Amino acid sequence: MKHLWRLPQVAVCSLALLCVLSHGMPFDAQADGQPNVLLFFVDDLRPELGCYGQHDIKSPNIDALALGGVLFERAYCQQAICAPSRASMMAGQYPDTLGIYDLWSPLRRTVPGVMSMPRYFHERGYETSSFGKVYHHHSDDREYWSKLPDVPGVIYANPQTLRSITRRHREARAKGLTKLALSSATKGPPCEAADVEDDAYRDGAVAQQAIDALRSCDSPFFMCVGFAKPHLPFSAPQHYWDLYRREDFHTPDRDVPKASPDIAFTNWGELRSYEGMPEEGPLSDAQTCELMHGYAACVSYADAQVGRVLAELDRLGLRDGTIVVLWGDHGYKLGEYGLWCKHTNLELDAHVPLIVSAPGYAKGERAQGLVEMIDVFPTLAALTNGSAPASCEGRSLEPMLKDPRTTIRPYARSQYPRGSTMGYSLRTDRWRYTEWVASPSKSIVARELYDHRDSQTPGRNLADEPGRQELVSTLSKHLDSRSRIAPRASRTGQ
Repeated sequence: MKHLWRLPQVAVCSLALLCVLSHGMPFDAQADGQPNVLLFFVDDLRPELGCYGQHDIKSPNIDALALGGVLFERAYCQQAICAPSRASMMAGQYPDTLGIYDLWSPLRRTVPGVMSMPRYFHERGYETSSFGKVYHHHSDDREYWSKLPDVPGVIYANPQTLRSITRRHREARAKGLTKLALSSATKGPPCEAADVEDDAYRDGAVAQQAIDALRSCDSPFFMCVGFAKPHLPFSAPQHYWDLYRREDFHTPDRDVPKASPDIAFTNWGELRSYEGMPEEGPLSDAQTCELMHGYAACVSYADAQVGRVLAELDRLGLRDGTIVVLWGDHGYKLGEYGLWCKHTNLELDAHVPLIVSAPGYAKGERAQGLVEMIDVFPTLAALTNGSAPASCEGRSLEPMLKDPRTTIRPYARSQYPRGSTMGYSLRTDRWRYTEWVASPSKSIVARELYDHRDSQTPGRNLADEPGRQELVSTLSKHLDSRSRIAPRASRTGQ
């Protein structure tokens, strides 16, 4: 079995590395009671970290966590946007089952009686707590959280930035803009590097909330800690920007895949609404490299906060009795194809990082089998000596944690809506196949087929290529999109 490579030498202190490597004894559930669960949510995190082979990215604490568990190389979210992805993972159900495809549908308002992980662990007697951005709607599952404090901290810390935002807000209000337009018109810059300590920004303050809670929580606990970075704006303390040199970032190829349908792409999502971003057309090379630099700085900032929480877990002697999971809610585009943000079925948006460190299971291993985020719920149920609810549509990853060479899925599903048309996507070992299905006619209006054998960003849609008909037909049968299409339109707008 191939082990994780050695960690890169970095400037960020990684107490968690020493702690994780020093704890290797199997956990005995009968002797020590029910295992705790610590679940990290990281927004917009690409699977480009040191432990995933991206040695230019400085992520020593997440790398250390991977050395203490199993890294899943081929994990996929169910929809590449915050609210549906998080609701799907927490309920262990596909977006179609939940009926959640947009940012305006809280879990409990949409599916009031659904079984979720907070409810599941609450009803099993666990102390449940949520810090930072866990659900997209902060108050979701309020009745099942033992602790649900307000999200602390600020998005911007530079006084000059704050004055500029206040001025723009005042000007926008004078124009009589609607609430939604007002929010968009008064966004600050997409990047900020203030000379402050970690706790001055939101994620540092969230990490401190979690640390304080660890010092006082009762076992067993189910704790979710959500870090907003590297979500826009790319604001992080200056010392994380200083880990990278601007000249090391280069503009990626801006050409979209040939023969691909327009419906597959977006107009960048939220980036265009930030100060200084063009309303249409591409970014300059200088703007692109600044954003890439900011994204990398924010990854390292989020990584440091993961390390702080893990270090406290170790200091308290809780590591051997705690299952630790880290995942990204969806991927992200950083100028590839000339596109930004998420909101598509492309590989860059659906592919996410996933690491599971469970006492008594494999350590420092890599699993290459395809998995989905709905698999997390049944996995944690199994690892805590429970049974997954019948409502769960995922599959337990426990066999892969025992033997990372095991596979549990022949393919992974994702989806993304465009108004009343839903794009259903299937990822196999080699191929990503997508069908765009119109509702209510259930007609397929576009198809995509990309060969990912050698690239995350293949340059051509092969769906209509000669000689691909048999492959397309086979993948279409597995996808079975027309039987899944929901009757109602989505309000994502992207």
